[in-house]
Amino acid sequence: MNLNELTETLIDISSVTGDEKEIINFIEEYLTQNKFTGEIIKNEGGLIAYHSKTDSKIALVGHLDTVPIDKEQNRSTDSDNIFGRGSVDMKAGIAVMLNALLDDGSNEIGVFYTAEEGPINQNGLEVLMPILQNDFNIEFAIIMEPTNLECQLGCLGTLNAELKIKGVSSHSARPWIGDNPIYKLNEVLEYLKKNEIEDHLIEGLDFKQTLAATRINGGIANNVIPSEVTLNINFRFLPTLSNEEAIKEIEEKLKTFGEVSIVDVANGAMPNSKLNLVQEFIKATNAKVTSKQAWTDIARFTNINIPAVNYGPGDPLLAHTVNEFINKNQILESYKLLNEYLKSYR
Repeated sequence: MNLNELTETLIDISSVTGDEKEIINFIEEYLTQNKFTGEIIKNEGGLIAYHSKTDSKIALVGHLDTVPIDKEQNRSTDSDNIFGRGSVDMKAGIAVMLNALLDDGSNEIGVFYTAEEGPINQNGLEVLMPILQNDFNIEFAIIMEPTNLECQLGCLGTLNAELKIKGVSSHSARPWIGDNPIYKLNEVLEYLKKNEIEDHLIEGLDFKQTLAATRINGGIANNVIPSEVTLNINFRFLPTLSNEEAIKEIEEKLKTFGEVSIVDVANGAMPNSKLNLVQEFIKATNAKVTSKQAWTDIARFTNINIPAVNYGPGDPLLAHTVNEFINKNQILESYKLLNEYLKSYR
């Protein structure tokens, strides 16, 4: 099965977050049937494939799940592109990982994990990371997120907070009895719009810190003035901030508008652009260097002092869209460039 065929096969295995069992079993069978000579660890976090616990120094890392499949999702193939949910994020990257593990002389660790698209605390790496940290000697990690073959360094932190805006409930026919919290949204929405994007340079790379309202809830009936309205605020914060500093900052920004409750938080990762291992990867792939304008699991590796980069096939702007597609030539190019780097490291 060539890379394009493997990518299509992976796309056709539905693996929406929480339903990854079939694709995990497929990966195990695919490796076994193609004479993978290493060992496989499989558990609720996903699957780790390796040749040697002591000699395997580089981890290839990819998540198996996708966001839900839209009823309008395009699933087709033409001479240049493969369309389908997960083609970009990140079944093509998984295909590249599998073929790299099967190459002669391969000694990489393949880390295939679940639930990246869900809540951070349910991410399969929560289970796999202690094994990787305690049982292996990983020196460098390549997170195979779609980057259009750019080497994207670091990542933003992410925080979700609930902002509860209080009012007083009443019958909608007698609104003067109550205090409608919906009308108080103007002030907070204007603030969020004004402070939506902040540009910062870190190690010469452009990172955009963002503040956005992503969900709104309130009201119990069409004829009742609600007693409260709740906004979810998503804060993508700079990797220079700790979780504690990000929490303090968001509480300071929002406290004048209502009650602030932190839902979840995960720190980002510094670019570490000057590290030798990062520079060697950039030189070997000749990749354009940019920042990662998102949160990725690169942070989990840098948190335990394992240098890492984001690098994989696919345009990230197409991820999660109904016309999501991957260019066939880019899949092959990513495999060739990655394989050349891996050979130079062995």
